[in-house]
Amino acid sequence: MEYQNLFKSSYVEGLRRGVEDVRLVDYYKSDVFEFDRDKVFFNPEIGTPNLQLRLPEGGNFFDKENARLLHEAYPNITPLQASDIRFWTYLAHADQYPYMAKRWPAVKEGTAKNARNYILDHWFIPTSSQGNLLRHGLAGLWWAARLSYDSGREDPYELTGILYRQLDLATRTLGVYKLSRYRPAIHGILEFMLENETLFQDRFESKQRFVTKHLNQVGGVKPLPYFDKDFFKHILDRARYRIAEA
Repeated sequence: MEYQNLFKSSYVEGLRRGVEDVRLVDYYKSDVFEFDRDKVFFNPEIGTPNLQLRLPEGGNFFDKENARLLHEAYPNITPLQASDIRFWTYLAHADQYPYMAKRWPAVKEGTAKNARNYILDHWFIPTSSQGNLLRHGLAGLWWAARLSYDSGREDPYELTGILYRQLDLATRTLGVYKLSRYRPAIHGILEFMLENETLFQDRFESKQRFVTKHLNQVGGVKPLPYFDKDFFKHILDRARYRIAEA
């Protein structure tokens, strides 16, 4: 078995600094990222899967499909291992660089308003907070799948599709709230959206922002980790008229 490679922490920081001072920005215009192989080590606790993510086609990014592929490729890694910045930075620059370059092509195509910030936003993780992990180009896919996975459904990734109905819901809206730490809360929100499609047919972005903000306010007076998904669905059902007006 081959084991999963990671970048050394010092090399991750070196790459980040090289992007911050724009010395390495041109590296991200190539088809292959030329990294220093002497700065790589392996984790004997994680095997290397045969993983090929689907490349975007036109306006279809296959986020749900790729979240599933990535989650199934690394089904047994622990939350601690899945929070390792070295792991995701290596994948983004090595094994899955072709996907990253195709999914986030603005630097390569010369259309990024600020190439430095664009690269930092998609290829790097500032800290291992839940919000930062969800915003990363690869870590976000794995964590979104993990949080929305429901083994009790015919399609256990059905809720993942709802999560990626609008990219900001997966990458930013949930990530900025503590809700993203609680799987029952995520399941309750997504299941409510799935069962009330008519309610979310228009103004989806503003409505999903209201939903997460409303539940976060509830969390200010109730211990959210102690409740199951039905609690969150009940709270949202009581607020459906306010959601409709959001």
